[in-house]
Amino acid sequence: MYLARQSAMMERYIRWVVRHRWAVACTVLGISILLATQLSHLRLEIRRRAALPQEHPYVQIQNRISDLFGGEAVVIIGVIANHGDIFTPAILGKIHRITAGLRHTAGIVDSSLFSLAAPHVEAVTVGGDGMMDVHPLMEKPPATLEQARQLRATIQSDKLLHGNLVSKDGTATVIVAEFDDRMTDVGIATRIEEVVGPERDTTVTIALAGAPILRAGLTRYTALIAVLFPIAVVVIGLIHYEAFRTRQAVFLPLVTALLSVVWALGIMGMTGQPMDTRSAITPVVILAVAAGHAVQILKRYYEEFALTGDSEKAVIRSVTAVGPVMLTAGLIASAGFGSLVTFGVASVRVFGMLLALGILSALFIEMTFTPACRCLLPAPQRREVQREGQSLWLDRWLDRLADLIVERPRVVLAVVLLMVLTSATGVFRIEVDNSFRLWFSPATQVRKDDAVLNERLPGTASLRLLVEGQEENVLQQPAVLQAMSDLEQFLEAEPNIGGVSSIADHVKRMHQAMHDGDPAFYTIPDNPRLISQYLLLYGMSAGPDALSAFVDASYQHAVVRGLSKTDSATFSRQLIQRLQAYAQQRFRDLPVSVGIAGGTLGVQTAMNDVVVREKVVNVMQVSAIIFVLSAIVLRSLIGGVFVLLPLLCAVVVNLGLMGWMHIWLDMTTAAITSMGVSIGADFAIYLIFRMREELARTATVDAAIRASLRTSGKAVFFVSSAVALGYLVLPLSGFSLWIRLGTLTAVIITVSALATLTVIPSLVLVTRPRFVARRQGTGDVEPVRRAAGE
Repeated sequence: MYLARQSAMMERYIRWVVRHRWAVACTVLGISILLATQLSHLRLEIRRRAALPQEHPYVQIQNRISDLFGGEAVVIIGVIANHGDIFTPAILGKIHRITAGLRHTAGIVDSSLFSLAAPHVEAVTVGGDGMMDVHPLMEKPPATLEQARQLRATIQSDKLLHGNLVSKDGTATVIVAEFDDRMTDVGIATRIEEVVGPERDTTVTIALAGAPILRAGLTRYTALIAVLFPIAVVVIGLIHYEAFRTRQAVFLPLVTALLSVVWALGIMGMTGQPMDTRSAITPVVILAVAAGHAVQILKRYYEEFALTGDSEKAVIRSVTAVGPVMLTAGLIASAGFGSLVTFGVASVRVFGMLLALGILSALFIEMTFTPACRCLLPAPQRREVQREGQSLWLDRWLDRLADLIVERPRVVLAVVLLMVLTSATGVFRIEVDNSFRLWFSPATQVRKDDAVLNERLPGTASLRLLVEGQEENVLQQPAVLQAMSDLEQFLEAEPNIGGVSSIADHVKRMHQAMHDGDPAFYTIPDNPRLISQYLLLYGMSAGPDALSAFVDASYQHAVVRGLSKTDSATFSRQLIQRLQAYAQQRFRDLPVSVGIAGGTLGVQTAMNDVVVREKVVNVMQVSAIIFVLSAIVLRSLIGGVFVLLPLLCAVVVNLGLMGWMHIWLDMTTAAITSMGVSIGADFAIYLIFRMREELARTATVDAAIRASLRTSGKAVFFVSSAVALGYLVLPLSGFSLWIRLGTLTAVIITVSALATLTVIPSLVLVTRPRFVARRQGTGDVEPVRRAAGE
C-alpha cells in the first residue's frame, strides 16, 4: 500500500504542475534570474589554509609558526649562472636589483627577506675598537671583479651562508621572499615576474618556486573551467542527440542542467564562497548529473507518448512512474556528497556541500520546470517519435547482453568477480601522497623550475620546527642553544635536507667573529651572560628586527628552518618520526618543547594522514547512507546490498587501476570514490525500480530483465556516457590534477554503470530476492520464483 500511496501522491502533484505549467515555469525562471545576478560575486581564490586539515597537530604547528614568524606565503627565487659562477659584477648587480625590487613590493616582510643584498643578511666581524661589527653582506653591488671575489671569500668563510645562501660550487644563489596578506597569490606571482623578468638573459637562469607561485598557477588552470564547461555542454548535448535523435530532447535536458548550474553557482555567489580548484569543477558535475536525471524522465516520456499519443498524459504518467525513483536517487546522491561536510579539510567540505545543494537544485527544477516546459513545448511529431524509438546499435547490444545474463547468470557473475579480484591486486600497490607541485605536469614551467632549484640549491620543500620555552629568555641558555644546534646537525645528516638554520647558528657566528674568525670558536658559548651580550650587540648594530625571522623579541619562541629536495610521503613520514624520537630524547631535561613538524613536509604528512583516515571513514559514511536509504525505499535490507554491490565493484576496480598505474591517492583522487559512489547509486536505483515495474507487468523474470535493460538500461548507458565524457573534457586542460580527476571519474562511472547492468540482473536470477517482486501499486509481496512459474 505504501507504493500505491506514493504513486497517488506523485500523480496528484504532477497534475497540479501540469495545470499551472505557465506559473511553474515562470517561477523557476524568475528564481534562476535572481540567482544569476549573484554570479557576479563569484571569485577564484586558492585559500592558503582552506586546503589543510586544521585539526591535525602538524598543521596546528605550522599555523603557530606562521603566526609567530610568518611562512605561509614564501617565494623562492633561484639565480643560476649559465657559465662560471655568480660572483661577477653583472650577475651580482641582477641579484641586487631583484632584491631592491622585492623590498619595494607591497606586503613584503623585510626582516624575512633572505638574499645576498637583503639588509638583514649581514656579515659579522670585529671592528677596530674590539666591538662587534654587523653590516649588510652586499649593501651595493661590486663594481669590480676583485670586489666580487672578496664577497665570495666572505661567504665561503661563513658556515651559515656557504651552502645555504649560495651553492657550495658558487654557481647559484637563492632569494627567499615572504609576503603578508596584503597581496593575493596571483598578485605576488605577477609582481615577482615584473621584478625578475628584466633580469632574464643568456647569462643566468632564474627559477621560481614556493606556495604563492604554485597557487597562482593553480588559479590560472582553475580559470580554464570557463573554456572547458562549454565544451562539456556540447559533448553532453551530442550524447543526448544520440540518445533521442530529436532536437527537443537535446534542448530540454541541457536547459534543465544549465539552470541547475546557475542555481548552484548563484548560491555560491550569494554566500560569498570563493571558488577553488575543487569547487570549480562543480558546474561540470552538476551539468552531467542534472542532465542525466532529465534523460531518465524524457526516455520514459517518449515511451508513454508512443502508447498514449497525448503529450500531457505522457508527462503525467512518466513523472508518476519515474519521479519517486528520481527523488530517491537524487536524495541519495545529495546525501552522499553532503557527507563530505565531516571531512577535515575546509575546501573538501565546501565541495561536498556545493554538490549536494546543486543536486537538490537539479531535483527541484526537474520536478517543476522540466514537466511544465515539456507540456508547453509542441508535442513530438510522429517522425520524432519514430526516430527516438528506432532500433539502434545500443538496442542490439543490450539485447545480446540480456540473452547472456538470462542464459548464463552465474557465468556473468564469475567473470565480474574475476575482474574485480584481478583489479584488487593493484589496491595493495597504491601509494598515498599529497605533493602540491605534482599537481602540475612535468612539462610546466613550475615543475622545471622546481627541478632546477632542487638540483642546484638546498631544496624547495620546507621543514619548520618550533621551539617554545616555558619562560622568557630561555633561548639564551647555552644548554638550549646547544640542543638546537645538535638538532640541526641531526637534520643536516639527512642527504635530502639542506639550508638548515636557527638562532643557534647566529650565536655561533657571533662567537667566532669575536675570536678573530677562528673556526674553532664556531660553537655555542657556555656563558649565558656572554650570549646575552652578543645578542644585545648584534641588535644594536643590525637593528631590533635583525633576527625576528628566527626568534621572537622575548627569546621564548624560536624556529628551526630547513629545506628538502623531496617531499615524498614516505620520506616525510620517516624523517618526522626520527626527528620526534631524537627531539624527545635530546630536549627531555630542558625547559623547552619542540613542535614537529611544520612547513611543506609537515603539512603534506598531515594531508596523508587525513586521506588514509578520513577517506576510509567517508567511504563508510557514504556506503551506509546509500544502504540505509536504499533499504528504506526498497523496504529490504537485501535491496540495500544489491545497490551497494555494483558500487563496490567500481571502487575496487578504480583503486586497483590507480595502483597498477602508479597514480597516488591524494586529497583529490580520494574524493573521486565518494563522487563515483554517490553518482553510481542512481544507476542501481533506476534499474531495480524498473525491474520491479516490468515484473509486475510481465510476470516473468526473464521478460522483466530484458525490458528493463532495453529501457532503464539504455538510459543508464546514456547517463553514464554523458557523465564520463563530460569529465573527460577536463584532461584537455593539460593540468595533471584534472587529467587524473577526469580520467578516474570517467572510469569509476563507466565501471559502475556496467556493473549495474550485469551484476544486479544476474543476482536477481540467481538469488530470486523477494524485494524485486514487490508489486507496484498494491504493495503485495510475491516471490520471484512464483512469478517465474516455478
